[in-house]
Amino acid sequence: MDTLSSILGTFRLDVDIINNAQYCGDWAIDTSGSRYVSFHIVTHGQCYVSSDCMQEPQALGTGDLVLFPHDNSHTMTSQRKCSVQINAQSPKAFNEGLQSDGVGLLCGYFRFTHPASNPLLDVLPNVLIKRQADLSASCPIANLLLLIQSESLNQQPGYQAALNRLTESLFVLLVREYFDGADKQQGLAAALSDGRIKNVLDALHDRPEQRWTLDEMASVAAMSRSAFSALFKNLLNESAMEYLTRWRMQNAWLWLQEEGETVFAVAQRCGYDTEAAFAKAFKRVIGMGPGAARKAKP
Repeated sequence: MDTLSSILGTFRLDVDIINNAQYCGDWAIDTSGSRYVSFHIVTHGQCYVSSDCMQEPQALGTGDLVLFPHDNSHTMTSQRKCSVQINAQSPKAFNEGLQSDGVGLLCGYFRFTHPASNPLLDVLPNVLIKRQADLSASCPIANLLLLIQSESLNQQPGYQAALNRLTESLFVLLVREYFDGADKQQGLAAALSDGRIKNVLDALHDRPEQRWTLDEMASVAAMSRSAFSALFKNLLNESAMEYLTRWRMQNAWLWLQEEGETVFAVAQRCGYDTEAAFAKAFKRVIGMGPGAARKAKP
């Protein structure tokens, strides 16, 4: 499994659609404060978005998307300058017909159920805006936005399930595109853009239970041990062994919490000979002991 797919799988990406309707007249909404990743897709009409992480309000039209990876306070409004009370207006359902002054909004949250710090969110900016007009017709993100818009407005049987899956795929494509165009000096995006380190990360994510040594990792990278160690730490700001330990503990939480495995069994899956050594590493990374994680409510 490739690194990005395994991170998304381990951190358990989920989607909550909280609004799929149209706002009419003067209105203002704010969905921040959840500690999740807020998103808004304009399914018809035009509105504005403003935030403490933006210099000025931005106009959004049909098919446009705005994403707040770090839950920054933000406001979606009918006018560039709007003085109405936030979240005081009730939207109208689409089965009442599209209103001439209506703005269709699909709003929701992307959330990860894993308690550890998410390496994907750590590198994303405070706000991402995608405008349909700026995307080529062959762009996967543009095609997904059109599908989401259609499901949102037409509301055929199964549309809620379809919206959940489509928006989940949208998040994956947004992250991938951002990584492709991000500053490649340091961080996970830089590591994945370096073919040598990417090969090692893919191997570590695919086989975390293997008792990896630095020599084996360097061999996968086709580099000397010293050159590999220096490059890995320069790109990811931690050693390869520290990265591997953190990844193992993040998986261990799932094995304990979701699969209900014993601490000893998980310790072995992580390559540890004793429960004590594993428990010490687990608490350092996750913030609680493995026994507590196994008993904790999801």
